[in-house]
Formats: sequence, C-alpha cells, structure tokens
Amino acid sequence: MVAEVTRILSDLHYGDPASRVRSLDALCPLFAGADRIVFNGDSVETRHSPISDQTEAIRREFLEFAQNAAPRCTVMTGNHDPDVSAIHHLELLGGLVFITHGEVLFDDLVPWSRELPQIRELYRQELAALSPLQREAPDERLAAAKRACARHELSVDPHPRHLTGRVLRTANIFWPPRCSWAMFKAWHQLPDRAAAFARAFRPNVRFVAVGHTHRPGVWIRSDTVIINTGSFRPPFGCYATDVSFEQVVVRQVRHSGGRFEFGRVIAAFALAPSGDGLPDSSGIMPKLAPAP
Repeated sequence: MVAEVTRILSDLHYGDPASRVRSLDALCPLFAGADRIVFNGDSVETRHSPISDQTEAIRREFLEFAQNAAPRCTVMTGNHDPDVSAIHHLELLGGLVFITHGEVLFDDLVPWSRELPQIRELYRQELAALSPLQREAPDERLAAAKRACARHELSVDPHPRHLTGRVLRTANIFWPPRCSWAMFKAWHQLPDRAAAFARAFRPNVRFVAVGHTHRPGVWIRSDTVIINTGSFRPPFGCYATDVSFEQVVVRQVRHSGGRFEFGRVIAAFALAPSGDGLPDSSGIMPKLAPAP
C-alpha cells in the first residue's frame, strides 16, 4: 500500500506584488502526488490596513482556491494571516512531526519589524492575560501570539503597487540598521529556538516544520530535525516538505515561466515502523546531507 503523503508549503504571501505567486493556479503542479496539502501560515494578508477591502477579496480568493484546488487542504495561521483559520499548529505521525508557522519561537514574535514596540506590547498583554499554567501550554501560547498579531493594525498599504511605495517598503525592511541585524540574528537563532521549543513543550517531537523567517534550510539539533520551508517571496527560495509513514522528504521548489515545479531533494529521512504501527524516528538518518 502506498503511504499517504502530507505536503507542507508556507509563506505564499499571495497578493503581495513581491511574491512569486502571481496566479494561484500556478501552484497546482506542486499538489501532484500529495494526498493532503498544508499551507503553514502567511498565505495572505488579513490584518486591518488602509486597503482592508482589497485584502478581504484576496483572502476569499485564496480560501476558495484552497478548498477547491488543493487536495484535503489545511490552512494554518501565520503572523500576516493570524485569523485566516483556527489552526495554529498541527501534529503528524502520532506527534513525531510538529508544524507551526514560527513566530511563537521568538519572544517578540517578529523581532526584525520596524513596529517591534507595538508587537512586543500586544504579545505581553496577551501573555499577561494567561494563567501561569496556560503560559506553559503550547496551544495557549500559540493562540496568544495569533491574537497579538491580529490586533496589530497596519498604518500603511502592505501591498503597494506603485514603484515608489514598493521601494519605500523594501527600504523599511532594512532600515533602521537594527532591523537588518535582528533579521540576521533570527536566521541564526531559529534552529536552536525550534529545538528548544520542542524539548520544552513536545519532547517526543523529532521534526519541527516552520516558515516565518523566509530563509529555507534543514538543520539537525541533537535528535530533532528543524525544517524551514522558506518563502515564495524573494530573495530566497522555498522548499516543500513531504511527510509520510515511510519518510520525511524536503525538496526544492523552482519557479520557471510563471509556474512552479520541484527541483532537487534537499534532505530525506527514513522512518522505521515501530511495534504500535506508528513510525519510529529513534534512528533518524538523512539519506542526503541536510543543507547547512
């Protein structure tokens, strides 16, 4: 019997002029061979902004596509679309694989943001409203992070179409210099933070799949594999992660001629069957050396 495949993609940022996803139909080749598709956050923008009507139209278009075009699709939340669904994390293979967008790994959620003080305060308020026991529960922390992101209203158009607006938005990503430094720091810290999150809240997890920082990669930290599927926005590329009872496979996603296709295998991890019928990762070994 062929093992069922769950395929994970993240950070489409559909509707953003900078995204490589200009047409949702261009994603369809990435669904081939998958029994289930998981969009792991930041698929669209849903936060309130000066163009909320346009944002809502894009949101409806994406959700209709996900329902009709993607096989057994699960739409998860990110920091850009914290209210696009009620699903903030998923666990597969009996808890062996943990999927979440990734902002909860950082104390400030989006440490490279120019609006960090506002985001930090909103998250502080949400955590303060929880009991000490709730703060130690991953479900509660994830929900608190999403509520903080949803309360963060944008004061400018998040998707400027005119050249001046796009140049200014790009400049704002890297200025002041603190933003650039925080971004590089987040890229460096994410694997260790993801592994620490797993140890603290889900010690049986062996694979953590995230997005958020837009830098794709696969890292092994002790007995935990951290996978970042990257983003469909430049400058980096993105990966697709396939999860089945037999293996976890990470593949490059290439963009050519306005459509997407699979490239080389970045890493593959074989899973051995255990006595209870669930896969066993106690001897995780990559078939290919993971990317640094």
